[in-house]
Amino acid sequence: MNTTTIQPTSTFDPNDLKIAFGTKTDQELKMAHFLFKMMGKPMLVKLGGVASVWALKLGLPIKGLVKKTIYSHFCGGETAQQAQRAIRRMANAGVYTVLDYAAEAKEDEAGFDYVLDEIMRNIRLAKVTGEIPYISVKLTGIGSRDIFQKLQEGVTLSSEEQAAFQRTENRLNLICKAAYEANITVYLDAEETWLQQPMDELAEKMMLRYNERRAVVFNTLQMYRTDRVAYLTDLLKRSEGYDVILGIKIVRGAYIEKEQERAAEYGYPSPVFHIKADTDRSFDEAIDICLQHLHRVELCAATHNEASTRYLVNQINRQGIADHRKRIHFSQLYGMSDNLTYNLASAGFNASKYLPYGDVATTLPYMIRRAEENTSIAGQMGRELSLLEAEMKRRGL
Repeated sequence: MNTTTIQPTSTFDPNDLKIAFGTKTDQELKMAHFLFKMMGKPMLVKLGGVASVWALKLGLPIKGLVKKTIYSHFCGGETAQQAQRAIRRMANAGVYTVLDYAAEAKEDEAGFDYVLDEIMRNIRLAKVTGEIPYISVKLTGIGSRDIFQKLQEGVTLSSEEQAAFQRTENRLNLICKAAYEANITVYLDAEETWLQQPMDELAEKMMLRYNERRAVVFNTLQMYRTDRVAYLTDLLKRSEGYDVILGIKIVRGAYIEKEQERAAEYGYPSPVFHIKADTDRSFDEAIDICLQHLHRVELCAATHNEASTRYLVNQINRQGIADHRKRIHFSQLYGMSDNLTYNLASAGFNASKYLPYGDVATTLPYMIRRAEENTSIAGQMGRELSLLEAEMKRRGL
């Protein structure tokens, strides 16, 4: 990996604007300000998202506009090769890349195989360039949502469905094996609660298979779920005595409205917290549990929450964790929370960005979800805007 090696001697200061926006040109800064101002209007985001999807489906000439605005801010390019410019730019600032093929997969075997081939190409590219230490994998990109849901519900699969699920597991195994051999890391995304249990089981199987000396495979825990602290504690107990380093990525969660609506529709208790403070406590509790077991856990705190980021930084410093760069990772989305990512890297912590790429038309649903999620995070737009405006003022723009 060609990132700059920075010793953890400086203090993490998320308000250091010069470092936070050091990689942005004046024009990029202005565009970011415009986009976040627009994303501060939820109805505009929703209407604009729907209109953009239909315009592209109808072949209207808006691809260039999308590509120059929201796409260029949140995505690295239409191909992994095009994304390398962003990868190198971040690497020069000491920030690692989590490469994320963000196109929506077709729900059939050919579509799943296409995603597999794309990910395998990325692993080969990572091995050759040494510039991509992490890749992201969405399990519904390589396997059927319907089958995951049936497994979760305890429905007996037909012989055809059993064979299809075995192909899904085989695809995942090929990815994890290749990542192991290329010395890179796989982050498995978390999805909706009604699909997640068989995904957890697959993740655990791959961790037992490949995480003997380091965490090749990370499972993602959404800490807005009321059961995830218990799951983490149980996983640690069940893995005692095994020669395995558990890869644990914690996020707050991205499907809160969908989860609450489905629970209400089907009449079961909401699987996610209703109060944000409970999610915050759950997230920080997961940090504490992982730090207590750091001899057999690698932790990735993937969050835009400044308080939780500061909490983990303070715990690392307080506990004097010397090898924290190997055991503890921080991550944010490309195009968001640059004040966290770049200042973490500057202070000597292992910091990365999730860098999505893919064709404009097929990644548009991903970008719309990002925009909608941002509008629902309390204070996120205001924080992003105030930092951007302060930097524009500092530059005299």
